[in-house]
Amino acid sequence: MVIHIVRWCILMFTLIFAIVVLGISGHLIAIRHTDYWRFAALAVAVSSLTILTFPVILIVNTFMVRDQNISAERILGEAGWITIMWILWLATAADATHAARVHFFSGGCSFFSGYPNQICNEFRVVEAFSYIIFIILLGYMIGLMVYEFTRDQPQDAPTRQTGNVEAAPVTTSTGGTDPKPRA
Repeated sequence: MVIHIVRWCILMFTLIFAIVVLGISGHLIAIRHTDYWRFAALAVAVSSLTILTFPVILIVNTFMVRDQNISAERILGEAGWITIMWILWLATAADATHAARVHFFSGGCSFFSGYPNQICNEFRVVEAFSYIIFIILLGYMIGLMVYEFTRDQPQDAPTRQTGNVEAAPVTTSTGGTDPKPRA
């Protein structure tokens, strides 16, 4: 039950942050009529992918999983997709950081006033939220893997026999049994 609550919280926070990144990046693309910043296009693509796929994960895991035991394939599949997404968010954050350092020097937003200050701050918002989403998804993926590899197996799974096993008679090469069991 705890994993369902954690999943809902993490994916909803990520979804909300992705909506913020989509809005800011869309504005950064819209203000340049001739050429656009490439990091903003990547941010729009990755945030759109996040907005389209994370609700599917939430809906499938809410309505399709009725018992407490989630299959290993479903958890590993989710962890695989989350891994792809945190790599994309890291690329978005790194690209936004690079673009901000090229167009505005580090900490340079305070030296601008008016519209350039707003643009500089929008660069920083995309950069910050992309890093936050990356950290959230990386931590969630690590938590999923720890959960998967440390959880107990379902009760109906075959278990190993740990009791004493009596020695079976040893067969000889001729197909008969050896009258003396070997120790």
